[in-house]
Amino acid sequence: MNIQSDDKKQRILDATMELIAENGLHATPMSQISKRSKVSAGTIYHYFSNKDELINYLYLELKKEMFDAAFLGYDLPTPYQKRFLLIWRNTFNFLISRPKHLSLIEQCTTSPLISEEVQEKTNRYLATALGFITEGIESGHLKKMDNQLILSLMYGSILSTVKLQFAGDLEITDEHREAAALFCWDGLKAN
Repeated sequence: MNIQSDDKKQRILDATMELIAENGLHATPMSQISKRSKVSAGTIYHYFSNKDELINYLYLELKKEMFDAAFLGYDLPTPYQKRFLLIWRNTFNFLISRPKHLSLIEQCTTSPLISEEVQEKTNRYLATALGFITEGIESGHLKKMDNQLILSLMYGSILSTVKLQFAGDLEITDEHREAAALFCWDGLKAN
């Protein structure tokens, strides 16, 4: 692909994300994506055979980006609690700085539009996080419970904190972020 076609594809992806954040997943037709991206419908169909394929591609890219961000600066020799807090902070910082990403991820997570193939690929990204949780349980750092449940509780605390700010209920300061991360750790750590 040349630079111009890379630019067109990125404009399509950006427009799709913006429109889904504004209108919702089902109220975003390809005609609006074409208009917003300033890319003809024919060109969009050159990249993606239909809207479902476009959304699946975008969802997978955003999930990969989020998991990559979560483990940025991750260093195995670092004590477990510090790695836990790093993943919490990184995920929080990723989501708080990208409200449109979060909107699309949230809408797609439970959508029947997301294919089994894409779900399987996102589960592969999730495997690293689940491995980290398993390590914490087996080493006695985390409570003995289902690792999927622990990961869900961790992500849920991040998501709730991010949504407090997005809703305008609380301006999340560094102090708030640290308190929320430590509260999550305190709730999940083994006694």
